[in-house]
Amino acid sequence: MMEGVILQKIKHLRNLKRIKIMSTIEIFKSEQDTDTDADMQEYKKNLFRHRLKNACIGAGIFAAVVLCCVVFWIVLKNQSFDMYEVIRSFDRTDTMTTQYAEFKDYVLKYSRDGISCVDSTNRAVWSQTYNMQNPILHVCRNSAAVAEESGTEAMIFDETGLQGTIQTRLPIRQIAVSSQGVLAVLMEDGDVMRVNLYDKAGGELVSSKFELQDVGYPIRISLSADATKLAVSFLQVRDGSINSCLAFYNFSSVGEGKEDHLVASKIIDGIVMPEVAYMDSTHCFALGGGQLLIYEGSQIPELTAEVELEKEVLSVFHSEKLIGLVLEGEEEDYVLQVYDLQGHMQFGTEFSLDYQTLKFSGSQILIYNESECIMMSSNGKIFYSGTFDEPVVNLYTMSGRRRYIVMHVSRTDQIRLK
Repeated sequence: MMEGVILQKIKHLRNLKRIKIMSTIEIFKSEQDTDTDADMQEYKKNLFRHRLKNACIGAGIFAAVVLCCVVFWIVLKNQSFDMYEVIRSFDRTDTMTTQYAEFKDYVLKYSRDGISCVDSTNRAVWSQTYNMQNPILHVCRNSAAVAEESGTEAMIFDETGLQGTIQTRLPIRQIAVSSQGVLAVLMEDGDVMRVNLYDKAGGELVSSKFELQDVGYPIRISLSADATKLAVSFLQVRDGSINSCLAFYNFSSVGEGKEDHLVASKIIDGIVMPEVAYMDSTHCFALGGGQLLIYEGSQIPELTAEVELEKEVLSVFHSEKLIGLVLEGEEEDYVLQVYDLQGHMQFGTEFSLDYQTLKFSGSQILIYNESECIMMSSNGKIFYSGTFDEPVVNLYTMSGRRRYIVMHVSRTDQIRLK
């Protein structure tokens, strides 16, 4: 019995010793965990500082690059040139009666005998012969069309060449082509004017007519880039007074239930509107009598801006986004005003060059005659003004701001401003 008591005491002592050892181990582990947590926190702080430092460095580099790009863009935008150098020259073989038009990255040459498309090296991309005594040309983005005024033949082209030929029964007065190659043809039929739409293969799509005694004589037609809308400016003479009628036709399902597809019109008393033009698929402007009217609408055009012009308009030209007007000047001979699609004037500047041609070419404005030229950015900054050593018949931009094609009487030059 005595031995049993002794054994129990021994077991009790062993349990106490085990508990003490376990407590010591737990305390040691707790101290280790505390040290580990502290190290981990310090590591996380150092990692955060490192990442923050790298982020700051990266943001600084990015800001410096952006700043350099902005400075470079400002310098480039305001850079001016006072001379040019000829990079390459090519002999011209076309005739003196040849006319020219820009077409995408190419130039169209057309005359009585045919039309051809050439690249910047004067290499022929395609050509087409015809016999037209008075050819008229219209270009819209990816398509071009040529027709014989007062004749009965028209042709439709894209950058690969001829797409279709159209033979009409009536004399052609005007044409307008869309980007897809749909062609609107205005034809005269006695006391009636007709407008037919043809696809690029030459098939007739739509036919409409205008009674001259009702709507007047059509001065100008313009087809939207998507070929669904047609704008017409009519001249009306009634009771000894002259009026204009702006009429808008829709050839989609919107205009199917309307007579002759007419969806909107506006009578303007005492004013002749000789200019009407679609700039894209939704924006159209009309000009005349000291007024610039801007319309917008994907289906039915609505008047969105009306600009009163104080001086007589001498010339008008446009791109898909801007309208350029040349008015009589005061101190200088001419005033150039450029408006956006909302009718806001982007800039106005005076110049004295006795010009023959004004046009948007790329993102620039070119003003020139046979011997002199002004090159201007779309914000009105003149970056080149100079002369040519030989008469110039055509000028247009190449890719890049400083490179141009200059067509002389006997040769074509590629030039670079410097």
